[in-house]
Amino acid sequence: RVFLGWVNLQQMTRIAANHAAEHASAWGTPGDPAEKAEYQAKVRNDARLINCRLPNPLPDPVLSGGTALGAPVTVGLSCEFDIITPVISNVIGGTILVSAETTYPVKEGVVATVPGGGAPIIPAPEAKFTGSPQSGWGPSLQVTFTNDSTGAPSSQTWRFANIEGGTGTGSVNPTISQTTGPQTVTYGCTGTPGQTCTFQVSLTVGNAGGTDTETKPADYITLTVPPEPPAPIAEFSGTPRTGVEPQTVNFSFVDLRGGTVTYTRYEWDFNGDGAPDATGPNVSRAYPTDGVYDVSLTVTDSTNATNTLTKKAYIVISNKICTVPAFGNSNPNRAQRTWADAGFTTQVQFQPGNYKKINYQSLTGGTINRQPGGCDAVITVGP
Repeated sequence: RVFLGWVNLQQMTRIAANHAAEHASAWGTPGDPAEKAEYQAKVRNDARLINCRLPNPLPDPVLSGGTALGAPVTVGLSCEFDIITPVISNVIGGTILVSAETTYPVKEGVVATVPGGGAPIIPAPEAKFTGSPQSGWGPSLQVTFTNDSTGAPSSQTWRFANIEGGTGTGSVNPTISQTTGPQTVTYGCTGTPGQTCTFQVSLTVGNAGGTDTETKPADYITLTVPPEPPAPIAEFSGTPRTGVEPQTVNFSFVDLRGGTVTYTRYEWDFNGDGAPDATGPNVSRAYPTDGVYDVSLTVTDSTNATNTLTKKAYIVISNKICTVPAFGNSNPNRAQRTWADAGFTTQVQFQPGNYKKINYQSLTGGTINRQPGGCDAVITVGP
């Protein structure tokens, strides 16, 4: 537990040092009290998630070379953790102090020093991400987060539990990450049957042009404590959970009661209208278009008791993407084969004339076609 705390503390120092490097003038002259307060609040919020006690106030970042661009900024943090294992606490005491340190170069002013006035040479990225699945039963649920950010970000900071709510007792591991992904995070929820744990997730990305943050709703990840035996419990798996349109997914009921409950009905809802779209323990569903899809299963047992599970964002289908081939100097007789091999479903249109080489095409080679419903663009080629 302490080791995992140290890993998260190390991540905290990196985030704190990066923040200080981007706002170094706050610790210069005359300084910026508001920015300093935001720094303190950000670090303390991260410490809350790993359950350790920081000194109050936090030590300021050390700017040994001043606030000049590229000068070192060092953040050192020490956090006190409780030792909850009696065997260990009897030897070393009830608490242990863990420290970590990170140094980054000052980044503030990098845009302003560009000749020509200070407008960003590189546009700021846009933060986007998806987590799947977004709901399920406790005591634990593994969620995979995919970084869909645009604008060529060079840094990213994930916070997997900015806000924890609900009526149960929740946990998350890890709490913070600075790698691009995909990220696999384990959420936990314990309590009495029916209690829930909710988690908010955010992603901040940045590059030389600036930063951007996407923050999901406070209940983006939701876990529910399952009912006690002998009540029925709905659980299922889907294979594959990701794919390219059109995609068929096979779903199967998973018996968490180990055969102690007699199930009589299985009703699947794939479009969220509350009406069953398929019945039976094993079913298939075709997804003809791209999107993120919820799936619900309601089971009934021999006593007519029911239970429903909805997995939000359980199926993720991507748009089929085709890249326009370059036809320059190619034989017209091979154009249709080349077009089909690139994944397009339409017929190549030819300009009139008698020519042995293609020198004209209406769509530029290398263009990625993302037509709704698939690669149905129409191209014309000619001499």
